[in-house]
Amino acid sequence: MSRLREDFARGLLRHAPTYLVFALLLSLLAGGLAAGTYRRADEADLSHLLKTQAQRQAVQLTDETLRGRTMGAVAMLGINEPVLKELVQGRLPPDAPRALERLQPLRRALAAEGLYVMDADGRVVANASDFPAVTGLLWQDRPYWQQAFAGQETVYPIAEGDDVLRRSLFLAAPLYAEADRASLVIGVVAIKLPAEGLDASLRALGEHALLLSPLGLVYASSDERWNFRLAADLDHAQAAGLSQQFGPAFQDGAIPRRLSFDLARDRVTLLGERHLSARASLRWPDATGRWQLVLLASPSRQESAFGLMTIGGVVALLVFALLALLLRGVQNHDARRQALALSEAASRELMQLAQFKARQSELTLQLQRARELPALARTLFDEISRFLPMHQGSLYCVEPGPAGEPRLRLAGSYATDQAPERVALGDGLLGQCARERRSLSFSDVPPGFWTIESGLGQALPRSLLLLPVLRNDVLIGVLELASMDPDCARIEAALEGLLPVLAMNLEVLLAEQRLERLLAEARAQAGAAAVAVDASPQLDYADTTAAAPAARSPATERATLFRA
Repeated sequence: MSRLREDFARGLLRHAPTYLVFALLLSLLAGGLAAGTYRRADEADLSHLLKTQAQRQAVQLTDETLRGRTMGAVAMLGINEPVLKELVQGRLPPDAPRALERLQPLRRALAAEGLYVMDADGRVVANASDFPAVTGLLWQDRPYWQQAFAGQETVYPIAEGDDVLRRSLFLAAPLYAEADRASLVIGVVAIKLPAEGLDASLRALGEHALLLSPLGLVYASSDERWNFRLAADLDHAQAAGLSQQFGPAFQDGAIPRRLSFDLARDRVTLLGERHLSARASLRWPDATGRWQLVLLASPSRQESAFGLMTIGGVVALLVFALLALLLRGVQNHDARRQALALSEAASRELMQLAQFKARQSELTLQLQRARELPALARTLFDEISRFLPMHQGSLYCVEPGPAGEPRLRLAGSYATDQAPERVALGDGLLGQCARERRSLSFSDVPPGFWTIESGLGQALPRSLLLLPVLRNDVLIGVLELASMDPDCARIEAALEGLLPVLAMNLEVLLAEQRLERLLAEARAQAGAAAVAVDASPQLDYADTTAAAPAARSPATERATLFRA
């Protein structure tokens, strides 16, 4: 698991810009999803409230019609009015004044269009309306008479009129033989009320409301343009049944047009806006089915665009902040890890430096003990190869050439026998380093310079370093190193404190060698001149050429070294 976390952290740091773009896109997506979820939740709440309102209004409309003041008055006439009972039993003539005296005040009090009494045959025997010709008509085929005569109080909406379509509600109640609902039904009392006020009542319910008949005809609505439109397709039998109840809407066999929206769905597109739909049934007795109250509401009018944007923006910011914190945490962890690594590396370097200082002191003593150049070179390479990635090397010292010009002579080498014995100043990189007296470093060394060999094979070095060995601005020699480590700067920094020690010991060793050579030459000349000295009682000091070699000192010999 830790391995996976480390791989994830490395990939995250490597692709941090891409991750930030991804985090931004993901946060915008999360904000959009949050806004959509909030909108759907808000729509669900609105839909629930709409259904609750539809059910409450359906119950209220049912109570106002079936159990309202008007139906109560009609039902009381059928139970308690003896004049009407005598009328339907034939004891009084049709439209008897005593009967009309009971009906007309109630008609005026209820603002009814008409109040009618029908006998057991469905014949109108009392008519308190503006149309006296109704008396004597047989209404036994009217559904409200059939249901009321069967003992059920009922509401029956109708539509009539030629030029102007008028809507009315028939409220009918049984007429009992005795003042008891359990007695025999001997007639029907019906009242006709105008239904035009239904539209205003529906407009007060909400944005849009419709009252649908069981077969899907809009009887009343909040928008009068929808009245007598169909919410569903009808067959001929259904259209014929509706034409009996709403005849003027089906003149000459025409079928009303459908609504421009489908009320069968929970969501309706109305006037270019999405609306939620809720319906509830009215408990009006109707043989064809239930009347439906449908309410429509636009969630866009309930929702706040600013609220949606706020919620989406807050969620997007939170998601982006979390993802950014994740990246920051990974970066901080990586920074701490790198700081720890640097601290450990610094500690190691300090330890190596301390070890190097100790080895440098030891190397100084060992170099001072070396009495020959090969021994000095061997001691040098043996020591620095222990704490530096040095794989091949050579040490050159400055000596005068046949013509007195300075040149480089091989003092010793490490892990190679290909180093040339002598190199002229300015010849190649080695001679150039000696002439310019400045270090030269190269990475990715091309073929032809060095080849590091071992028992397993050979390879080209990855770095080449040439360092001038200087003593008081006097060139003493050149140190050349080849390594498989590409970091030349680290090797050069490590040798910075060693080069002065090497220069001092190399200078002393070279001076001693020259002094020994001069002393040997002086002894040889002294031996040759011994005979002449014995033969002459006095020395001749005028000839100083023979004594000149003996008079040279190491300080004088240093003057022969190459100066820039």
